[in-house]
Amino acid sequence: MKKRFRILFFSTITLLLLFVLFTTIQKDKYFLLHKEYRHQTFNDKIPLNNIFANETVHFKNKDAYNAFYRELKNNTQKNKSTTLLLKDAMIWLPVIEKILIQHKIPTDFKYVAMVESNFKNVVSSRDAVGYWQLKETTAREFGLEVNEEVDQRLDPIKSTHAACRFFKQAYKQFNSWTMTAAAYNRGMGGIQRAIINQEKNEYYDLELNSETSRYLYKLLAVKDLVEHPSKYGVKLYNWRREPVRTFKVTYTIDNLEAFAKSNGTNLFVLHLYNPWLLKKTLTIKEAGASYAIELPMPKSIQKDTLTTISAK
Repeated sequence: MKKRFRILFFSTITLLLLFVLFTTIQKDKYFLLHKEYRHQTFNDKIPLNNIFANETVHFKNKDAYNAFYRELKNNTQKNKSTTLLLKDAMIWLPVIEKILIQHKIPTDFKYVAMVESNFKNVVSSRDAVGYWQLKETTAREFGLEVNEEVDQRLDPIKSTHAACRFFKQAYKQFNSWTMTAAAYNRGMGGIQRAIINQEKNEYYDLELNSETSRYLYKLLAVKDLVEHPSKYGVKLYNWRREPVRTFKVTYTIDNLEAFAKSNGTNLFVLHLYNPWLLKKTLTIKEAGASYAIELPMPKSIQKDTLTTISAK
């Protein structure tokens, strides 16, 4: 009797282990997005066919879906930070999109700034700065000025042009917008080394670090949120960037506080509108060089103006 019981017990344990193993293997092998467990309000709302920069984004395993879902969950919580993020998105996405079009870059790349910084001039633990989270060497390589007086990584317009130059160079190297997005996170050198070492050319086939492996799904998540907000119970408002006056400065300014005062404002407001100005001075280091300083538009002026400030 005891022998029969032991045989039955061990047989049951063995069958359970085999069932768990089989289920695990099958789940990884035949991952189906629409059959996975989802958070309450997200059932049937996540698209199965996804496009980023005119290229299909593939979900080959549950880690890909989890990256997509996690970003959606973070950005669809009804709290103040999400409201502020979407407000900034409505202000800056159209501005960035125009610059991308000028450079003939797919407009989906505007979501890179959203993922990188939430449209905040933040400094990362790796010393990446601004909306596009550019490191100093990269910023200089793609045409930005970074010194003791000026850090153009903090200029949303200038830094967007620099990011576009990066995208162009990366696409020329990889011939894929998907790989270009990955390279923005990992670096062109890092992606190229992965391709050579692993002998694979597809983003979805490469064994990359966790952050880069999730990167494209994060971009896709914020894109789906902005383009289809009603799916997630989110409402977008038509926020616009505040009109400004732009001063083209062609000579050294020894006292920015006096400059601000002479134009009807103060140094705090000048730095608020021009965070790329780091000091109280602005030096023209090369003949023919100039800077564009923005100040709030007076209520009496209806349209944007461009004023040239030059040596007398």
